[in-house]
Amino acid sequence: MKIEVKPNLRIVPGIALILAAAVAALPVQAADGLQWFRGQLHAHSYWSDGRAFPEQAIDAYKQRGYHFLCLTDHNRFPEDTGYWCKVTNEDGGWPPKVSHEMFDAYVQSFGEDWVETRTDGPDTYVRLKTYAETKARFEEPGNFLLMPGVEITQTLNGVAVHQNYINLPLIVPCITGADLVLTLEGDRTAADLIRLNAIEARQAAAERQAPYLFMLNHPFWVYYDIVPQNLIDCPEIRFFEVCNGGSEFAPHPQAQSYTVGKFWDAVNAFRRIQGQDLLYGVGSDDAHFYDPQRIDGNGGVGDAWVMVRAEALTPEHLLAAMQRGDFYASTGVLLEDVAFTAADKTLRVKVKPEEGTAYRIYFITTKQGFDQAVTEIASPAEGDRPARTVPVYSEDIGRVVKTVDGTEAEYTLEADDLYVRACIESNRPGKYTRHFYPKVQTAWTQPCASE
Repeated sequence: MKIEVKPNLRIVPGIALILAAAVAALPVQAADGLQWFRGQLHAHSYWSDGRAFPEQAIDAYKQRGYHFLCLTDHNRFPEDTGYWCKVTNEDGGWPPKVSHEMFDAYVQSFGEDWVETRTDGPDTYVRLKTYAETKARFEEPGNFLLMPGVEITQTLNGVAVHQNYINLPLIVPCITGADLVLTLEGDRTAADLIRLNAIEARQAAAERQAPYLFMLNHPFWVYYDIVPQNLIDCPEIRFFEVCNGGSEFAPHPQAQSYTVGKFWDAVNAFRRIQGQDLLYGVGSDDAHFYDPQRIDGNGGVGDAWVMVRAEALTPEHLLAAMQRGDFYASTGVLLEDVAFTAADKTLRVKVKPEEGTAYRIYFITTKQGFDQAVTEIASPAEGDRPARTVPVYSEDIGRVVKTVDGTEAEYTLEADDLYVRACIESNRPGKYTRHFYPKVQTAWTQPCASE
């Protein structure tokens, strides 16, 4: 096959600036010789429906000071060395096409020696680089880590069931050969499907003897798709996205109290009384856009992320830290420290303040003996909004039991507290306005409980 670079490239200065060579940020020191590492576990590229080459996506995160990244394309793992995409005038449609704008910026940023093209008459095709190729180019031990991953992308009877598995360079059986969205129908429940996916990821990790992470994505996208009972029925799911871009559809008028936070607390309240593991919350971009016009908006870079406290920047250390809950999610608020001391059953939070910014720290819990009643509200389809049944939980679940204005606060579990978590808000506005996305910059600690 003849490999050549298309001549007469049209350079786009705005994108070239954004995709300039990256300078990795230094890890932030934490207590006990550990370090804080900033990471993104949900982003897309041209391998599925992202609107950038994988190198452009990786470079965007690296230059913004992220320490680790996992590109999670829909039902795809980038290992095919013969995957070619046609370069077109526009990127419109779904899945998107490779636009001349992004292609020209790609060549300018990474060089003609790196980019591989072929021509067929007037058309130009470009080869997408694999995970192995991008890993070799971008990784810097101790400074930047690229982990493999995939977003399992399914709809079951019209309900979106999306889950990410991290640090597994493969396709699990349930989506082998699937399109970007695998459409399923039948009598199984969402919980059945979630459990099946989790089992296949666990088996793949065991076969490779590799650490991995498995999480449930965006429960309120498209519109109340995943409900708390799905994860109450699947206690093996330890992670979910507490923040991921929100939804274009407004909350149901009779379910204003049913937020993503209430979802989280409902799962953990019922898990605790059943003696099951707590659910942890992840912040994610779900990035699809990397061009200058969209990179800083919804679906761009920097919507939400995780800060993980670990000994070293390796999959083993990062994923072990997350499994024990030693991380927090954020849309802009950073913490100097967060710690739960089992001896005195106290959660302590210390914010890393920004000049001119005010902070408010909320401690949230559910008490033993809470009202377990659930009211279901029928929400009929309207326009593009699908029909859903919306669960409404008691106000007993997820109560704010202490509020502190300032940068430091602590809460000691009372005898009837099932768990405690903290939510820290600043007075800085959120990155954009969207339903179920925080109005102000926020951080979420993981729930803690006494034995």
